[in-house]
Amino acid sequence: MKLKTLMSTVATLAAAVGAGPATAATANGPICDTAAYVNSTTYYNCTGSSHTALDIGNGSCGEWNHRGMLVGNYHYAYFGGCAAACYGSTCNGGAGNYYVVSGGSGWDFRQLHFYANVSSGTKTCDRCALGLVGGTGSATGPHVHADNRQYGTRKSAWYTSVGTTCGTNAYCNNRLGVPTL
Repeated sequence: MKLKTLMSTVATLAAAVGAGPATAATANGPICDTAAYVNSTTYYNCTGSSHTALDIGNGSCGEWNHRGMLVGNYHYAYFGGCAAACYGSTCNGGAGNYYVVSGGSGWDFRQLHFYANVSSGTKTCDRCALGLVGGTGSATGPHVHADNRQYGTRKSAWYTSVGTTCGTNAYCNNRLGVPTL
């Protein structure tokens, strides 16, 4: 009986350590192409309805040029199952094929709309290629959607704090924001 209690206590402590306090991460541009740019920020198309995320595109679809945005070794959980698409589909509640990096205190960082491909999958890596730029889910064209959420609510401070605006060059080496994880 005491062994069972001890094991339960260890499991609880391990879970608490894994959910530790929120920390900052650096997000660089996800597309290794000098033509990559931010085309939506707080508002869709920079003027429409509320968006509170970055949409980054380079005018291509199905091209293996998308990199994990976060600098450092992170665990990317993949949520797929959507057929290949460049200009929208109905899949995963509008997210399409996507990745999530989870942090502490309810924070996560998401990248949406990947084109389906056999290389996509859950992985732990530092700025590794995640998949092909696509338009799965509620997308009007090929791009990468990136947002930082706390308990499901999108936050804009991660990119506005570093001055990222519409038209910002989103080449893979350019710093676009500081998400909380």
